[in-house]
This record gives sequence, structure tokens and C-alpha cells, in this order.
Amino acid sequence: MVLALACIVAWSLIAPVSKLVLASVSFYNMLFISNLFSCLAVGAAFVVLCGGNFRRLSVRLRSNRVAMLCGVLDGLFYLCLYHGYHISNGVAVLIAQYSWPVMIVAISALFFGVRPSLWQALGLACGVAAMTVTLSRGDIGHIGLGHPTALGLVLLGALCFAVLSVLSRHYVKDALAGTVWLFVASTGISALAGWQAGGLGMPPRAALPGLVLNGVAINGLSYVLWIIALARGNAVRISALVFLTPVLSTLWLALFFHEPFLPAYALGLALALLAGLLCLRGRREAP
Repeated sequence: MVLALACIVAWSLIAPVSKLVLASVSFYNMLFISNLFSCLAVGAAFVVLCGGNFRRLSVRLRSNRVAMLCGVLDGLFYLCLYHGYHISNGVAVLIAQYSWPVMIVAISALFFGVRPSLWQALGLACGVAAMTVTLSRGDIGHIGLGHPTALGLVLLGALCFAVLSVLSRHYVKDALAGTVWLFVASTGISALAGWQAGGLGMPPRAALPGLVLNGVAINGLSYVLWIIALARGNAVRISALVFLTPVLSTLWLALFFHEPFLPAYALGLALALLAGLLCLRGRREAP
């Protein structure tokens, strides 16, 4: 449980660290450099933990090829997310980002024939309500994140993460090797995106601590710690801790960045948390 809580605290720092680093670094550069550090950190963890069995990284294994596809989706998710944090209010982006549990239920129902339970249906309704309240700022006649493209970017990123989560079940038998390939592919897609946009370059020295923290701890070793935590404890109870992340992130944004926090955001955050927990409960009780 301690390892899981450490991961939650690390992931809650994504929003504030993104806001801090993006003040001096393009989101393309942040994504590529962070992924590069993540790749090195997770690769080193694999060397330590694999027991000399490097055949687990073989590209002939279907699970590793699926992990590469997940890595592409991971890169797209963070590209959309960092762009959203760059151009819009951090709290609103954060709440829209956490539409992914609701999307997982919808994708499973549409493409895998998994009928949502009553709890999941209620979770879907709460998720839609959370997005509506947040994006309208309490006024249904005004929906947006303060920028015409921010809403689409953040929701597209959340969709990528939801698809990634559904596909990830295919490499759960060797999640450590899969995570290595996930970051390799994510680094590749971020390098390609940054090169095409002309957004790559040496970051200023002042941005390096944030980039190293983001790559090594927040989006790198935290994945390995999460795998270990799930293996050692009750996976359902531990997974429920994920929904503490937006609460902590909102707290950091309000305290250290003085982000505007409207009453509608508080309601939207509560509904988003309820939606995720209901979807998780429905998944636990599913046969």
C-alpha cells in the first residue's frame, strides 16, 4: 500500500510539474525528454529485476508488440495533455483528463460486448455530468476550457489512455517487459512528433530538474512501483487509490499556482471521482 500511495503522490505532480516546465520548454520537447529519461529509468529497473532473462524483451512476443502500440497511445495521450496544460486552466484540464475511466466502460461495451453494470451506468452518467459542469463552469450555455482546441485535445488524450488501458490487459503477464517497450515506443512517437513540428531542442538548464523528476520518477519508475504494488496487494483496492490523484493535483495547482478554482470545478471534481469509483466497483462485481 505504501508503494501505491507513493505512485499516487508522484502522479498528482503531473499537473503542477507540467505547468512549471512548460513555462520555458515546448510541450514537444517536454514529452520527448521526459520519455527519454523514463526509458532509461525503466530499462535500468528491468536489468535489475529481470534476473538475466532478456528474452522477455523479444519483439516476437505478441504481448511486447501490443505494448508498443500502447506506447504510441501513451505518447499521444501526453502530447495532448501537455498541450492542454500549456494553453488552458490546469484544474479544468485535470477534470477533463479524468474522463478516461468512463471511456473505458464505453469502449468495453461498444467493441468487446461487455455490458455495463448498473454501477457502471451510474458512473457513465456521473462522468457526463462532471464534464458538463466543469466545461460549462456552471453555465450550460458556455462550454469550453478557455481555448477553442483545448477541449478536443484533452478528451482525445483521455480516449488514447482509455484504449491503452483496455489493450494493456494483453501484456499483463509480463508487465515489466511491456512497460519497457511502452516507453520505447512512446519515446519514438514523441521524437517524431517533435521533429515534424520543429519543437525539439536543448532545454534551458533551469528546466532540467523538472524534466528529470517528470521522466524518472513521475512517469518512469512509478510505473514499476505500481506493478509491484499490484502484485503484492489487493489490486481492486489499490486501483481505487488512482482517484485520489486529481484531488491532490487540484490542491497543488490551487496552492502553488493560484489557479482559479470555481465552485463548478469542486462539483465537477466530486462527480469525476464518483464516476471513476462507480466504474471500478462495477468492474469488480462483473463476472
